[in-house]
Amino acid sequence: MDGLTGGKINEPVPDSRSAIANRAKQDAPSNIAEVSDVIPKLSPWSTPVRIPDKTRTVSAADSATVMTGYDRQWASLPLEVLEKIASYLAIEDINHFGQTSPTMGDRLRSCGLEEVHHFLSLTRQRQTECRAIIQSSHLLLEYLRTLSIFSVCHFPAQQGPAFYSFYASHLRQQILDGVTLTLIPTDSINIHSLKHHLRDHIPIIIEKKAENYSDILVLDPDGHWVREAEIKHDDHVSYGHQQTDHILFVRQPFPRTLIRSGPLSYQCNGKEHCLSVYERKNDTWVEQQLTTGEVFPKCKYQDIDIMHLSPDARTLVCINQWRAVAILGRGADGQWINKGNINTRLSHGLFSADSNHLVLYGNNSRIRLMSKADDGSWSNTGHITVKDPADDLKEMPSGEKVSDFEFDLHVAFSPDNRHFATWFEDAGNDSHHGDIERDYFFVVIFASDPQGQWREKQRILEYCDQPTRYFQLKPEFSPDGRLLIITTEESIDIWELTDDQWQQSKREEPEDGGGEIQFSVDPCEFIRRSGGEVTIWRKAASGTWGKTQTFSAESLLVTSPSGETIVCNDPAGHTDLYQRQPFAESFDQPFGEPAAVQWVNQRIGFSIVKADFNQEGCLLAVVPKTDTRSLILFGLTADGNWLERARLQTEGRIKKFCFSPCSRSIQVTSLRPDSCARRREFYSLWQIMPDELAFAGRDDFSD
Repeated sequence: MDGLTGGKINEPVPDSRSAIANRAKQDAPSNIAEVSDVIPKLSPWSTPVRIPDKTRTVSAADSATVMTGYDRQWASLPLEVLEKIASYLAIEDINHFGQTSPTMGDRLRSCGLEEVHHFLSLTRQRQTECRAIIQSSHLLLEYLRTLSIFSVCHFPAQQGPAFYSFYASHLRQQILDGVTLTLIPTDSINIHSLKHHLRDHIPIIIEKKAENYSDILVLDPDGHWVREAEIKHDDHVSYGHQQTDHILFVRQPFPRTLIRSGPLSYQCNGKEHCLSVYERKNDTWVEQQLTTGEVFPKCKYQDIDIMHLSPDARTLVCINQWRAVAILGRGADGQWINKGNINTRLSHGLFSADSNHLVLYGNNSRIRLMSKADDGSWSNTGHITVKDPADDLKEMPSGEKVSDFEFDLHVAFSPDNRHFATWFEDAGNDSHHGDIERDYFFVVIFASDPQGQWREKQRILEYCDQPTRYFQLKPEFSPDGRLLIITTEESIDIWELTDDQWQQSKREEPEDGGGEIQFSVDPCEFIRRSGGEVTIWRKAASGTWGKTQTFSAESLLVTSPSGETIVCNDPAGHTDLYQRQPFAESFDQPFGEPAAVQWVNQRIGFSIVKADFNQEGCLLAVVPKTDTRSLILFGLTADGNWLERARLQTEGRIKKFCFSPCSRSIQVTSLRPDSCARRREFYSLWQIMPDELAFAGRDDFSD
């Protein structure tokens, strides 16, 4: 099919959604987009009014001179008009607007200013996380609009991250206050691993029913799985990389013409329907069809082999393996269009946390960087070849230079999006299949220069005891991006960013190697696990890093996202919880250095086989070793203890489970009790409901 088409796939199954839910969905914008042009969208006023300067900030001491004529005009606007203006403002803009005068700040509190202030008080990493969560979940956005804890219910989509962050903090405080929790189940659905696609926490099931066709199953307000749409797809389809609940990118089958330029090479005419974008709008899935020429307008070979979706679900990377990469995004009309092209053989892609940078790499020493401009277009910001100059002087027994062979690179972005690191663990082999052995490997850190181009900033050498082809090596950035810890099979190496330069702070060569690293909410602390021990490392006031506490951990199961709780299973028949004291009242706030830190042990009288934390680190779900059909939910209290809050029971052994990003539900997959049912499992979603009706609104199961 040529061009793109839009229309309903099929009518949704009727349901009995409440009036308040329907009203929220009708008011919700279909796309999450920030709108900066305010005036043309408002009705003309009888008195001309101009928008205040966004960068102008006024202190309380200046309030006497602030209320100029135009300020009084703004302050005297009817509340309905003021709310209309605020609905078009981005988070930062409404904050600036509220700073024009104390009176304006007071009036904007009914337009979400309190939630905006809370959001802007968070760490930059947490702000990025909140943006990604709300932009990838329209169901969550709809749910938040039904709650009574906010200053305004029908807030605009672009301010959703602020309201979500406020909600998450409110929920965490409820848990700390000891509110009783109840687990409310949905109907279990019998699934087959080869016919049903589950995507971690996303409450949508894709059920294959016939060749190239599947149904989208969702939960209705009563907790029943219902068919909402039918989609068409290619023979081999995967949705695992798409962590969204409102949009699906699906490759489509189309006839190909075999050409002689190489094995299995196909040529397209540009008119084949190769990609469908299914988007959920008001309970109806609408399809946009894209042709090979629209996805790859500048490439002769137009098959889509690999797709990568950005964390904010606003950019899709389509890779024609070994030939080209296309970057898709929304156009001015909201339709998906090509935003950039790269002719490259690189087949791996990685986005930065803020979705503004894309690194492409593969099984060679080359890296390509693309960055997004304010208008949504993408441009080349780095074409890098990672080399070791010393390799030009090294020869293999075959007479070939070591520099003639390339590295199989790995890449990791820093959470603050300012740096990325690349490294390799396999030196490779020569053309005669002889192993290339090195006496050192290296990590290279790149940063963006003033012109926006990514350039090498620091090269860190890691030496081996003896020359080897393989060397275990893993660099990890801290949450604030100012610490890089490199662990190898022989050492642990700590580097810190000081005055915009990376400097080595500590290097140690433990007998059991570098181990595994987990960062803490405290930037002066991290957790290291190696062998049967867990060690807490802290940075002293003098700037020196050292060990402070060590625990026995023969079977470390999991550490909380904030790094404040460590779960260690003991084969003797109990589980140890090590809790940091004091713990952060809100782990997403900038950390304040406490007077003293200690880790307190709390023992649970049974062993566990699985454990998982919610994103805020205040809920812990475990499966006991003696009863693998049970899941027990623990909650953290204000005094730092963990107490059982609820438990659930399944018919068969629990295979896996996970919390939803907003901690409103737990998804559980369990095996069928009859052993003859191969590949058959039960899937259910359990809503976590506070018994105190602190969250007034609809009680549905969508997330």
